[in-house]
Parts: sequence; structure tokens; C-alpha cells
Amino acid sequence: MIFFTEAQKQFCSQVKDFALKELAPGANERAKLDTIVPEVFKKLADEGFLRLNTSPRCGGNPKDSVTIGIVFEEICKVDFSAMIVLLNQILMNWMMEWVPEEVRKEWQPPFGNGEKFSCFGNTEPNCGSDATAIRTSAVQVGESYIINGEKASVSGGMQADVLILTTKTDPEAGAKGVTLFFVPFDLPGISRSRFVDMGSLPSTRASIFLSDVHVPVKFRIGEEGEGFTKVMRVFDISRVLVGLAAIGMAEASLSEAMEYVKERTVFDSPLSKFEGISFKLAEDASLLEASRLLCYNALKLRDEGLPHRKEAAMAKWFAPKCAVQTIHDMLLIFGWRGYSEARPLEQRLRDAIGTQMGDGTAEIMKLIIAREILGGKFGPTM
Repeated sequence: MIFFTEAQKQFCSQVKDFALKELAPGANERAKLDTIVPEVFKKLADEGFLRLNTSPRCGGNPKDSVTIGIVFEEICKVDFSAMIVLLNQILMNWMMEWVPEEVRKEWQPPFGNGEKFSCFGNTEPNCGSDATAIRTSAVQVGESYIINGEKASVSGGMQADVLILTTKTDPEAGAKGVTLFFVPFDLPGISRSRFVDMGSLPSTRASIFLSDVHVPVKFRIGEEGEGFTKVMRVFDISRVLVGLAAIGMAEASLSEAMEYVKERTVFDSPLSKFEGISFKLAEDASLLEASRLLCYNALKLRDEGLPHRKEAAMAKWFAPKCAVQTIHDMLLIFGWRGYSEARPLEQRLRDAIGTQMGDGTAEIMKLIIAREILGGKFGPTM
């Protein structure tokens, strides 16, 4: 990447070596499991990847956003199932900035060590893209809040130890009535039900039901009414990281296909000699490079303290789209071999489709972009 520093280039090499040595063995088999195996948590923790953005207040030495992006891209080239661990933990680390010291001291170490796992619940059965339309309620009674509602499509929901969720503490206040909570799953009144998905199987996507769950005030994240703003700030980087995860899978697929077409002989010539094949490789390589530039540009802007909401939205809709197209193209180049479970292409394709929805659909991203470039007065309202 043109603007990587020498330190970032060196770090990229270290992540590649770690991924190939520690995660690549058995990755194809793990991708078909219905859980994330403990070894993945431990290996990510031992390498320090679960503390990438832990603040100095929490005993950490945080990395810049570009460096965090490198981790997502390189690891997802070999093991996409690790992405949900990384993404949820990074979100948790940011949220730890706004919880009381006693909660931070109790929970930060086991999360950073890979002993505990978190998930984030915002989507509900009747609302997804409209984050202000949630119905999950939180009513304060004494030193606790009583939470009722359902969160749907929660990645990691069946395996997590803690749920971070958005609630309405003031139903009439719109975005200003949204409040965040940190909710341990061992509190009474919580149940969960798994979705059976076509891809990203180890992420254990779930619906989570909360019935009169008494959550101590100390588990509120920030003040009442601050939840929407905090979530949007996190989305401005998580969306880029999801894009880089998709790119990582597509880059791996492209590399495999390039080696295959050099070796595969058709009509006495390597498959790479046919323009119908080589031009497709050229097109997809260009799209992936453009996607990477969008992603890392957004992360660089964030590191420099500059606005990057538009750039994050551009990265989120464009990178997964290009990744899905590339993986699909590469699967077709492999033909029946690519369609087989013996190769990771079919699994990557199903996993990549999920990145087109998580953390915001293409339609919502385009809405954000249009509002940013046209201005609030002229931008679309829906």
C-alpha cells in the first residue's frame, strides 16, 4: 500500500506469518463448524490482536486504525471465522472507555486474554437499518434498569459472554433516546435462539430475548441518550474493517486462481493464455486494489482526525461487492473444482455475501454518501 509506513509494512509481514503458521492449518474445516474453537481465541489473544485498540486507561498500547485494518485483511485471507472475534472485541474495547472503572477492571482482562467473548445487538425483528426505531426498552428502577426486548441477527450471539445492546430509555426522543448497556449473559431473564445461515457458520448468529432483565446502573455505557452517537462513531471504522475482511478473502481467491491458470492446460496452452480468463483476472485485481485504497484511505483519515464517514460508507458498499464478484469469478475459473467443498472458494463466497449486509447494507451506505456529498438540505431523506 502506497502510504504504509515502514513500521506498518513490517507489522503486515508479521501478521502474514502468524496467519499462515497459526491459523491456516485447519481453517477450511473450522469454517464449517457451528462455533469458534477456543484455540482461535487463544492464538489471537497471545499475539495481542484482542488488545489492538485497548486504551492506556485500560492498560493498553493502542494501534492506529491503518494497522488494525492490516490485521483484518491479512487474517481473513486464511481464516474468516477469526474476523467476528476480532470485530466484536475491538467494539468491546471502545465501549470500555465509557464504563465505570470497576466494570473495566473486572472485564477488560478476560476479554483481552481470549477467555471471554462479547457480541453487539442493535438490529431488531422490525428494524435494522433504522437504528432509531428500536423497541427494546430500558426503564430505571432504583439502582437497576429493567430491560425488555429482542435483538436479532447478533453475530456471536450463541457463544458470547456479554451482550452490548442499544435500548430506548426515552421512546419519544428519537436518536437522543438511545442508551447503550453492557449486559452479562448470566443475568436472569435472557434467552437466545440460533439462526441457521448459509455462510459464516462459526459466528453463531442469534436472536436474543430479554424479559425483565435487571441490569445494574454500573453497566450503562456512558450517559442516557448517548448510545446512538457512540454506535455511529464505532460504525465509521467497523464498516471499513468488514470491507477489508471481505477483500482479504477475495485476494486469497485471486491468488489461488492465478496459480491455477498457469498450471491448467487447455487446448495445449495454459489457461492463462486465454483472454477470456486473463482479462477477468485483470478486472478483478483492479477492483480489489480500488477497494483497498478506499478502505485504507478512510482509516488514514480517521488516524489524522479528519472526517471519514463518507469514505467509510464508500468502502463498506464497494469492497464487499467487489469481493463477492471476485470470489464468484474465481470459483467459475476453477469450474467444478471450485464448486466442490474440497476447496475454500464456495465457503468464501457464502461468507462474503454476509459482509454485504453486516454493519450496514449497500443502500444505507449510498444514502450516507449522498447526504454527505449533497449536503443536508439537498440529500435524500430515505
